[in-house]
Amino acid sequence: RRSNRTSNMAKSWGGWAAILGSNYEAIALYRISLGIMLLIELVSRFQYLHPFYSDSGTLPLNLLLPKSDSLYKAVCIHCYSGSMIYLQLLLSVQVVLAVMLVVGYKTKLASIASWVLYLSLTLRNTWLNFILDRYFHYLLFYSMFLPLDGAHAIDAKKYKYDHRETFISPGT
Repeated sequence: RRSNRTSNMAKSWGGWAAILGSNYEAIALYRISLGIMLLIELVSRFQYLHPFYSDSGTLPLNLLLPKSDSLYKAVCIHCYSGSMIYLQLLLSVQVVLAVMLVVGYKTKLASIASWVLYLSLTLRNTWLNFILDRYFHYLLFYSMFLPLDGAHAIDAKKYKYDHRETFISPGT
C-alpha cells in the first residue's frame, strides 16, 4: 500500500505538506486536463504534418540532418524518416498516449512516452515552437514523478488510496 508511506512522509513535513503537497483528486484533475489539452494539440498538428514535418515540406531531412549533431539525431525520433506514413504513425501513437492519460491507463508509461515523443516532435522543426510547447515539456516531465493513477483512473483499482490524503513527491 503506497498510501501509508506517502501519508507518513507528508505528516513528517508538518505544515510544509500543505504548501509542497497535493492530493490524489487534484492530481487526477491535472492528469485529465493535461491529457485533453495534449490531445487537442496533437490532433490539430495532423494538418501541418505535410507542410512542416515531411520531406516535401519547408524543412526536409536532407537539409536538417547535415547540420545536426549525433545527440539530436538520437533524441529526435521524428527525424528518422520524413515520410508521411511514418509521421502519421508517430502522431497517432502520441494521440493514443494522450487518451491513455485522460482515462488513466498505464499512466507512468503514457507520461514518459508522451514526454519523449512530444520533445521529438518539437525538435523536428524548431521554427514552429511556441511557449505552449515549452509548457507541455515541463508538465509532461513533472508528471513522470506524480502518482497519476491515484484517483479517477482505470488503474486506480490497483491501489487503495485515500483520495483526500496529502502526499509529497518530486512532481509536487
